[in-house]
Amino acid sequence: MAHINQGRGGGELVDLLTKFHNISNKLKKRFLRKPNVAEACDQFSALANECEQRELWQYAGLCWLAAARCQGTLENGTSEINLLVKAGRQFLTAEKKDNDIRCPSIGQENIQAAVSCFGHSTIRCSNQSGFNAISAGLSVELALALGPSPAGIQQLRKAIDTFPTSKAIDTLVSFHISQGDYVAALQILSEFVEFVEAYVAAGARGNYNAILHRCEVTRVLLLLILQPSPQRLTPSLAQVLEKYAWAEENVNNANMSEDELLLLQSLVLACQSHDHQAVLELENELYPYLNAEQKELLHKLILALSIQ
Repeated sequence: MAHINQGRGGGELVDLLTKFHNISNKLKKRFLRKPNVAEACDQFSALANECEQRELWQYAGLCWLAAARCQGTLENGTSEINLLVKAGRQFLTAEKKDNDIRCPSIGQENIQAAVSCFGHSTIRCSNQSGFNAISAGLSVELALALGPSPAGIQQLRKAIDTFPTSKAIDTLVSFHISQGDYVAALQILSEFVEFVEAYVAAGARGNYNAILHRCEVTRVLLLLILQPSPQRLTPSLAQVLEKYAWAEENVNNANMSEDELLLLQSLVLACQSHDHQAVLELENELYPYLNAEQKELLHKLILALSIQ
């Protein structure tokens, strides 16, 4: 904690820690006297707010965590979850602030504390009926804070196993893409497309065309980068490329405009003929139809073609 204390008055921190220990002492069992856990929870919460106002994020996290433990003792599951999340978010804020001033903790105490708080909150969610979506959302929130790392990917897979959402799957794909693991990204996208198509076929209503459109364009770009041999292509992925590999009119694709379809067909044909110049000329025309991640993939594709 020493690196966080820089620039803070010693007396200020001693005062806060003294308050924290005084509240903690009230929870100790004494002869013929039960501790007032609810009162201690309120006092820990008030101290947490005071720490937040002073921008002592790590200490705020410790106070919210202590309040959460009080709610756990009182068997107030929902309140315990909320306070655990508050504690985890304060530890994440502390980590971010330390990184902003380029003074990260060597042992990553704040990250470890945040992971512990979010982990305990998801466990508590599993004990509450109807909390699956909240549990998954917390895992996604933690994953976004951890970034495209093994730990972040683990949290996203946990979220998808608990309550799959488009945001969790999109983020997992993005994490794999940012790490250059295009094979894993393509596999997840293909599984997601199959799931959505089955969902639509079962009569589900919603803006699924937009999701399928985004997935289709990303899959085309990933396939062009990977250039898998025909023997390694699954039938569904082979169909994706075949749709654009022939310059045919009236291709059935309700998810994109005619201009976008023609541009993607031209891109596939140019890549298959290794026409680097043609791909360069298509880049500017395709950009309006691509999101930031797809633009980056197109740039990677152009770089790959330039060294062939």
